Amino acid sequence: MMVQASVRIQKISLLFIITGICFLGCGIADISQDSPLLEKESEAIATQKIEEIITFQGFDVMKKKNVYCFEAIDDWKGIMGGMAKIWPDKNTRFKFCYNFNTFDGNALFLSGKKQGNLIGVQSWRFYEKTKNTDTILVKDTGSKHNPLEFGVVIYHYFIELAYRLRNAPIRRYYGQKTYKKQRYDLVFASWESEAPNPKYDQYILWINTKTKLVEYCMYTVRTNTNPLTRHKYGSIAFEDYSNVDGFKVPTKMTVMIDDDVIKKPSLENYFHRFTIQDFSFGEYNEAVLYPIKNLKKQIDSKSHE
Repeated sequence: MMVQASVRIQKISLLFIITGICFLGCGIADISQDSPLLEKESEAIATQKIEEIITFQGFDVMKKKNVYCFEAIDDWKGIMGGMAKIWPDKNTRFKFCYNFNTFDGNALFLSGKKQGNLIGVQSWRFYEKTKNTDTILVKDTGSKHNPLEFGVVIYHYFIELAYRLRNAPIRRYYGQKTYKKQRYDLVFASWESEAPNPKYDQYILWINTKTKLVEYCMYTVRTNTNPLTRHKYGSIAFEDYSNVDGFKVPTKMTVMIDDDVIKKPSLENYFHRFTIQDFSFGEYNEAVLYPIKNLKKQIDSKSHE
């Protein structure tokens, strides 16, 4: 019995040591790489590649139409998905509406525990309206992480990703790679510095050299401040593009941990998957996205002002 107790104590001590090392030594995620080119040339090519995406994906159409809506199912798979999900349920159907190149949008729950409730973000102020009332309740949490707010914002950002990254001051071209017999241009984008910093995320776009569309993206999540997991990052596969009035919409977004979207043999063991249906422009009156009166529009600004 004493031997077993001693072994248990040693295991517990080892766990505390590992945890302590992570607290002290596990830095934030860093997906930056070395560019094969000098900085100015690398930046120029990266800028060109982003502009090509904007042209070929049809962002000029989205810019003219502004407001767009769609239904979607967000499915968080397995034990990890259940632990990390941002909605009350692991599988939820929504109707999302967004205003282009802003952080103004809303999501109506079509299933689950919050079915009938509307949540939204206006100039980084989070609000909610329950199905039994017409009253908009502003529940802004400032800089504190709010998973529901994050959910509304993140899909808005990913749908418009290339256009958003156009304004990133740090852009680098990382050369080409081949994956599943297809060549990809790799473009890095971030703010403030190419090296990791705790304020801004990093992105690497994998751009199909034939279609000029983003098929994969590696990205950091700086809102994750957990010392045991902050060194981790995410990857997303943009699948099944559909042409809607000239804009190409990725109707399936599969998310995995680290760079698993290009490492795992299948995308079916995903962390979570966001599937878009019935994407359309012009269905919604833009004014409906602005229920909070006298609030200054922030457009593409990420800050809480």
